[in-house]
Order: sequence, then structure tokens, then C-alpha cells
Amino acid sequence: MKHSSQTFKKRKSISYTIARYVFAGTVVILVIILGLNYTSSKKHMTSVILEKAQHQAEEFAGNINQVFASAQRIPTVMASQLNQMEDWSSQDLSRMLESMLMENPDVFGATIAFEPGMYKGMPQMAPYAYREDSVVKSTLLFEGGNNYFMEDWYIIPVQLQEPYWSDPYYETSAGQEDVLMITYSVPFFTQRDGKRVVAGVTTVDISLLWINNLMESLAVYQTGYGFLITNSGRYVYHPDQRLRMNETTFSAMDDWIVSNKDLSTAEADTIRNQQFNVYRKMLAGESGLFMDSFMFPDWEEKAWFAYVPIRANQWSLALIYPRDEALAEVRSLNTILILVGLFSLFVLFGFVFIVTRVLTLPIVKLTRYTKSVAESGDYTRNVPELSSNDEIGELANSFSVMMHEIDQAQKTLEDRVKERTAQLVEAQDLLVQSEKMASLGQLTAGVAHEIKNPLNFINNFSELSVDLTKELKEALTPVAMNENDKSYVNEILGDLSMNAEKILEHGKRADSIVKGMLLHSRGKSGEFQLTDINNMLTEDIALGYHGMRAQDNSFNITIEEDLAKDLPQISVVPQDLSRVFLNMINNACYSVKDAGPSKPSGWIPTLRVSSRKAGNFLEVRIRDNGKGISPENIKKIFDPFFTTKPAGKGTGLGLSLSYDIVVKVHGGQIQVESEPGEYAEFIVTIPIKQ
Repeated sequence: MKHSSQTFKKRKSISYTIARYVFAGTVVILVIILGLNYTSSKKHMTSVILEKAQHQAEEFAGNINQVFASAQRIPTVMASQLNQMEDWSSQDLSRMLESMLMENPDVFGATIAFEPGMYKGMPQMAPYAYREDSVVKSTLLFEGGNNYFMEDWYIIPVQLQEPYWSDPYYETSAGQEDVLMITYSVPFFTQRDGKRVVAGVTTVDISLLWINNLMESLAVYQTGYGFLITNSGRYVYHPDQRLRMNETTFSAMDDWIVSNKDLSTAEADTIRNQQFNVYRKMLAGESGLFMDSFMFPDWEEKAWFAYVPIRANQWSLALIYPRDEALAEVRSLNTILILVGLFSLFVLFGFVFIVTRVLTLPIVKLTRYTKSVAESGDYTRNVPELSSNDEIGELANSFSVMMHEIDQAQKTLEDRVKERTAQLVEAQDLLVQSEKMASLGQLTAGVAHEIKNPLNFINNFSELSVDLTKELKEALTPVAMNENDKSYVNEILGDLSMNAEKILEHGKRADSIVKGMLLHSRGKSGEFQLTDINNMLTEDIALGYHGMRAQDNSFNITIEEDLAKDLPQISVVPQDLSRVFLNMINNACYSVKDAGPSKPSGWIPTLRVSSRKAGNFLEVRIRDNGKGISPENIKKIFDPFFTTKPAGKGTGLGLSLSYDIVVKVHGGQIQVESEPGEYAEFIVTIPIKQ
């Protein structure tokens, strides 16, 4: 048969198509690889940089802390020596101070300041040794001028009777100006009238010029920097000299926010809260990393912020790492990889195009052959001979066989169409029945929803009525009435309470049945949940029994429940497994109802449901004494669309779906034991997964 009306559009060659798809697939893979590489490299580099930042901050903080700790020991030793001396001579004091300065080059000056009257009855006495042009000199503090008793470095340690670090200050005495200093004071004691009293204070003055040199030697990429603050937040060192000793971290940040008019209120509040939170941690002596900082005062340039405390005097050191500079190496490497990848892609595209062009020549020949057959309708044409001994050669041989089979198939086509049509009609009948069952499920869901609303009112108001009768009974207790009236009222209240409780009890039972109807009307499988199998069986038994009674109000059956009380809750898909049990219970009810006329007089229809734990499995048995199942039918009972019920009574899908739910979804087993005419028993075993 010739297909003259068929048109064949010109298409791109298969070699070009293969090369294009390979190219596109390689591009996707390359993009994914580069993305993952960049993400992984960035994450690794960030981790290394942050570890380095923390280590560098701890190293510099350790150097600063070591100097301060060494300085602390000097006045502590002097105070200890003065505590043991009974007589203090000015020569001994001067020698002690001068010797201490010569042994400790980091110390600028030191003094021993006595309390009024403690040194030979003098109102004040404070010998002071200091450095001037690398020469150690001595003098008296405030000689002939104001006294030193109201200075912070003196009065605070005297009042606290413990060592004290002063705030940094600029030294103006002893011929020194514009030298940032800090003083450490330690009180010393003596005995007066049997009591231990403060005799004075020993101090050391430390120049902080070395801190500037140390901080300026920090190497934090090109634009990174560090700063040092006191325990009150005041800048001791900052690259911006205007901030040193003039601003605190808090005031500097507030000034910057006020001066940045481009910031919205929300942005300003976010910056203030984040930065202030870090500053408070620094003042609290904490150490850590802040990931969302910026290169102050440039808001656009993001940075990492590492901070470490100076334990000796509760200061804090911070290092600011510029994020873009730190990750520049990763971006540069990724750019190189992208360029190399693009070059490789174009080389690959050309190579694949050439190779596929060579390999697809036999396919082109077959394509021309099939096109000619399609246009002429002549299936007797010989397939062109190909030199290929690979899959393409096998394809050519297959074409030859196919041409012969097509010729034969045309002769038997009509018989096959009739056979397939009959099969389709049968399948259509089954699908119609399935559709009816689905519609019934939707109807059941709708009815259940309509019942549930008034049922909720019944349950709620019956429960409220029980509570109201109790409250009324309590309220009438103190009311005076004769015994007959009181007995009559209590009897009425008792009847009302009992009636309301019965309504509530049966309302909850009805609610349980409605929930079961809703559960089984939903076709979708749910999630695994810890479930009480005994409760599920009880609800399914009630639902199956009442469903059969709804169809035939003369139906009755004896139900025997033997449910083990020690069963644990297990992880199952409750709506799916409940569908399995309900299907088996419905089948059992139908079996005993159908077997009734053939049973002897006195026969009692019985449904027995039991559960128990068997090792690592939970076993459920559902048994009826109906007509049983023949051995031939047991072999086919789980096949889809197999049913022994009359047309319209069953779809043959219930047990097939049940098998899939138990075996494939839950990893369990279903077994059938039966004796025709006597009983049928389904045994379901489910692994215990808690």
C-alpha cells in the first residue's frame, strides 16, 4: 500500500543532533561541577580564613596580654616586699624603684605612694622613678603642688583594697607629653594597733606606643585592620587616629549611622543591633567570629570580624578581614576553570560531530530505505546491505525480519482486531465497575462529611450537658429543701447525666465510624505513623459490620475478638493498612452471608479477628466460617480483576491492592488458609517498626 499523502520534512542530521545533545549535556554537567567546585572551594577557603583570623587574633591578644601580665607582677612583687618591711627609708624606696625600672625596659615609670601619716608622719610621700632619654631619674609626685590622694590610680585600689588597671591617659608630667600611658596599681599594707590597714599603693606606668607599633604591623590583606578597645569600649588603637581615645565603639557607630543618610531605618536598626551585640560580647570578655560585619566606614564592603579578650586588663582585640579580598583567589581560580571548560566544550563538540558523522552513515542508508518503503508501500523491497557487524548491522537484519512479519500480519490483522476488541470490552466493563466504586467512595466521603458536622454538635453539647448536670448538682447541695424533694431532684439530675453520657458515648462511636468512612474514601496513600493496630481492627470490624447491615438489615454475625493487649504501636501507613483489614472483613461478611442458605440448621455465622506478637512481626488473623476458598482460586486470589463474586458485586481489585499494600509498602506477608465449605482465614504479618 502506497502512502502518497505522507510528507517528509527535511530534518537535521543525526550526527548534528547527537553532537548538540552531548554539547548541551556537557554544558549542564560543567556548570554543575563548576558551581559545586566554587561552592566547596569558597566554603573551604572561608573556613581556613576564619580559622586563621581567630588564630591571628588570639596570637596578637596573647602578645599584648603577656606584656600586661608581666607588668602586673612588678608592683605585686614590690607590694609584697613593702608588706614585709617594718621601716621604709627614702633611699631604699628610690633604689627599689630605680632597680625595677632598669630590669624592666617596658615600664616607663613607677611610684610608691603612702597614705597620709604612714611615712614618718608626713602628710604625703610618693617617690617616683621614670625614664628620660634612656636615663632613669627620680622625683617626688606633686612635690609642692596638689596631692595625689584623689587620683584614680590611687584612690580606687585603696578603697577596693585590690589591684587596679587605670584607663589609658596621655602623660603630661616629668617632661613627657602626648605619650599614651596606662597605670597598674597594687595596694600594700601594714599593722596599726593590731589591725591590717592600707599603707599605700605601688604603681607602674606603661607606655602604649608599642601597642601602636604592634597593631600597625598587622597583615590583614590590603585593606584589613585591627582595633583595640578598653573594658568601657573606648578605642585605644584604630587605624583612624581621630577615634583613638576620643570615641567608643558605640558612639562611633552611632555617629556613622547618623551621617549615612542613604540607610533606611530598618537597615540602620539592623546594623546597630548586630554591631552593638558584638561590642557587648567584647566588653563581656567573650571571643568569637561575626560573619556579617563590614569594612567600617564602607557599608558596601563586607567583612568578617574576629574578636578576642585581653585577659590581664579586660580589654578586647578585634581583627577585620575584607571578604572580597579574602575570596579573590577562589574567584580567580574559578574564572580560569570556566575559560578552560569553554575551550574544552568547543573541542568536544567538533570531535563528537566528526565521530558521529562517520558512525551514522549506515543509519542514513537505513533511513532512506524506510522512507522509500513508506512512500511506496512495498514491503518486499530488500534492505540495503551494510558492512557494519555491530548493532547497526543487527538493526538492518531486524528490518528484513520486520518487513516479512508486516506482510504476514496484514493477512491476520482482522482476526487480531476482533480478539483485541473483545479484550477491550472486557477491560472496559471492569473499568466501569471501578469507576462506580470510586463514585461510591466519593459519595461516602460526602455523606460522612455531612454527618460529621451535626455529630460534632451532638458530642460537644452532650459533653457540656454532663458537665452542667455536675455543676447544677454541686450548686444545689447547699440549697435547703426537704429530703423527698432533694432525693427527687438528685434522681432527675442522675438520669439527665446518665442520658447525656450515653449520648456522648454513642456519639463518639458514630464519630469513629464516620472517621473510618472518610479514611477509606481517600484513595491516596499517606505517611508512616505509629499506630495502635488493635484500635484499627476494632474500628474496621465495626465499619465492616455496619456497612453490611446497611445493605441488608437482616444480616447478623457473631464477632469474636482476641486482640493481644501487649502489642506495641508500630510504624505503618494507617489508612492503607486499614483498607486491607476492612477489605478482608467485608469479604468475610459477604462469605458467611452467601453461605447461609447452604449451611445446616443451627449454624451460627462467625467472624473471628485475633492479633499477637510473633518475634519481630505483628500477626493479624481474620477468619470466617463461610463457604471457604477452593485450592484453584487460592492460586489466583491476588491477581488483579480476579473475583468469584457475581458481576456488579466486586471488581477483583481488593485483594490485589491489599497484597501490594502489605508486601510492597510494608514489607510484610499475606497467607491464606482455607477448607472449602468450612472456613477461610487470612493471615497478615507486618514487621514491627517502632
